[in-house]
Amino acid sequence: MTDPDATRPRRDRRDAAGAGAAPPDPGTRRPAAALTAHVVVRRRDFTVDIALEAAPGETIAVMGRSGAGKSTLLTALAGLTPLDGGEIALDGRVLDRAPRVRTAPMRRGIVLLGQDARLFPHLTARENVAFGPRAAGVAASVARSAADDWLARVGLPGAGERRPAQLSGGEQQRVAVARALAAAPRVVLLDEPLVALDAVTASEIRAMLSECLAGVTSVAVTHDAVDAAALAARLVIVERGRVTQEGPVREVLSAPTTEVAAKIAGFERLVGVARAGGWEGAGMRLESTDAASRALVGSDGVALAAVFRASDLRLGEGFPAIVSHLEPTPSGVRVVTNRGAAEVAPGVAAGLGPGDAVRVSVAPDRVRFVAAS
Repeated sequence: MTDPDATRPRRDRRDAAGAGAAPPDPGTRRPAAALTAHVVVRRRDFTVDIALEAAPGETIAVMGRSGAGKSTLLTALAGLTPLDGGEIALDGRVLDRAPRVRTAPMRRGIVLLGQDARLFPHLTARENVAFGPRAAGVAASVARSAADDWLARVGLPGAGERRPAQLSGGEQQRVAVARALAAAPRVVLLDEPLVALDAVTASEIRAMLSECLAGVTSVAVTHDAVDAAALAARLVIVERGRVTQEGPVREVLSAPTTEVAAKIAGFERLVGVARAGGWEGAGMRLESTDAASRALVGSDGVALAAVFRASDLRLGEGFPAIVSHLEPTPSGVRVVTNRGAAEVAPGVAAGLGPGDAVRVSVAPDRVRFVAAS
């Protein structure tokens, strides 16, 4: 394939949202769609069973361990993985309903952006971006002009004549974003598009995505809590194919209810019970000044988790603990114990090793209690 004209079907061209519709205007966006999905896909080791609803223009972040079913969710929404059960609909129009209704990927109005930009290597950046609209029937001159506009929007003005081999990884990802949005999708799916980029480039692309996706219904799978906070209004935590926590991003990250959610949010999490107005567990007793936490410990015996940041776990006094191992960090050393991990300066960790006895404590204003699950 050397030119998008050669790949366009000769029959009536229809956009991805429905048969017989006029070609999308590549310079504007179609109204954002409401996404309603119940995705059931049987895998070898477990079944992915996730219900998801996104309001028009809303971005939802999805996080979890590798292999939890996040990418399966996206490929099912994109039509690349058949449903074993459930239903997917845009604005009430059913795209998939197992086992009988199934809409081809190119007819959904949904685009998937992954870690690999997957640009056509033989086409210029301009032709890559113009490809979708041209395939949908937009005149070449209009599509190419709009492609230049989109390249400028994603921070690549004047780059239209460059081919993918002449672009850096970050620039290729910018072109991929422009290509996706130029097709006027109803929904954009992001499968960790920043994971292969260096920290500086990822930060730049994240800011660009936040701007370009404003008002576009999106589902973003990521391993980075910064991505979730920057791009999304709501966060969904997925573990072994099930949703274990969801809500506004900052609420989920500040009060994680599972071990996976705590690790994602950068918290230590210890499970115990309410006892005498405080929390007891893991050989420790902790108290909290947080009003919601104090309410939770009002009934003895209730299963609760104590959550706190490693930087708030102090060494030197408090409860006895045993060092498991030490991990270097950009700013110091992470001392992992059987009572949680403490991030300390290199001098504080000097001389410590596995099996050493230490004492640990957490100030009441630095710990919160949440329901254990």
